[in-house]
Amino acid sequence: MSSKEIKKRTAVYELEPDGFSIHTFELGMRLSGYQMKQMADSLYGKQKQNGSKRAWIYQQGNIHHCTCYRKSGIRIALQDNRKSSEFGTSYVYMTVNPRLLIDPDSSYRGILPPTKNSIKEVKRAFSKLFKKSPFESDINAYQLRRVDLCTNLHCNHKKIFRETVRALRKLPTPSKYQRKELRLNNKEKERTANKHYLRFHCESQDLVVYDKSYQLVENGLVMAHEELPDSVLRFEVQYQREYLHRAEKSTGYDRPTDLLWYYMKNSETLLCDNFAQNFPDVTFCCMDEIEGCIASSKFKKDTKEKMLKLAQLLQRKQSVDRALKELKKAGISTDGLLDHFTKLKISPIPLWKNFCAKRIPGPVELLRDISLGEIFVEYEKVKFK
Repeated sequence: MSSKEIKKRTAVYELEPDGFSIHTFELGMRLSGYQMKQMADSLYGKQKQNGSKRAWIYQQGNIHHCTCYRKSGIRIALQDNRKSSEFGTSYVYMTVNPRLLIDPDSSYRGILPPTKNSIKEVKRAFSKLFKKSPFESDINAYQLRRVDLCTNLHCNHKKIFRETVRALRKLPTPSKYQRKELRLNNKEKERTANKHYLRFHCESQDLVVYDKSYQLVENGLVMAHEELPDSVLRFEVQYQREYLHRAEKSTGYDRPTDLLWYYMKNSETLLCDNFAQNFPDVTFCCMDEIEGCIASSKFKKDTKEKMLKLAQLLQRKQSVDRALKELKKAGISTDGLLDHFTKLKISPIPLWKNFCAKRIPGPVELLRDISLGEIFVEYEKVKFK
């Protein structure tokens, strides 16, 4: 008869080498009808001269998509309003991956190194790329319309990483935000992709958490020279134009390079503060731990019963929002229910039954503590002899 041996082990979350920085930003520029015509004619003419089978530029509705700079990390869209606008005001938008702009052979996993020299390199690379093109080559002639701050965390234990992603997917939608899911043509792929992805949107910014390793593999973004990415969790705050406009006024910066440096050097504080303001500082626990915390609390009996029902529902529901909705449908008041869990420093989202770890850090703890050093997660390894 075999015997069971349980050994205590420790998994580690650590910060990827690039730390906290910028991953993507978007530039925009207004164009007159004449400028739009000149630009579009030049690009379509060059495509015709090249005789390339691959599209250099193509049109969808009033948008011309320019693909020739993608290897340098830049996607371009020309919004052609000559037919719909009396004055013909049009726009060019550029979505830039600055790391690829500097080095097209760099990994999609990394982010822009958080140094002022990185901004100088971005400016030089941008100028060189567009020097002999129809586009303005001075990056500061554009308006900064979006900037994505991010960081990558790596976990050395696959099961704990996957369970972290699963628990994060169930987080409650913060006040004033909306949950946004990926939309794909293939519904099966859409369901799978959304198991690895979480986005909350409001007018001025988005909060995003996703499995970066899954995204790289699924979208074919693993470079030939790099090892297959594994267990990389990405946190992002995506600031939209409305927020950036307020920042321009408060900082006095209006040039893209100045604003990019401002956001880069403050990326850690901004990321941590945004997640701390919108999510409770709680730990994900196994069901036994949740039940024990609720039972030993000083809450009233009916409050404890509601808390327990919420945790039990979350063993099968895909989000806290859906579980709360079901409780309300059953005539159970949920006012302040999540606040009770926050006071106990635990999440109502339970870990899988018989999971190897009793507790896993939540998003606020992960971001707050990762810059101070490695985060350790204790777990049990069962071995049968």
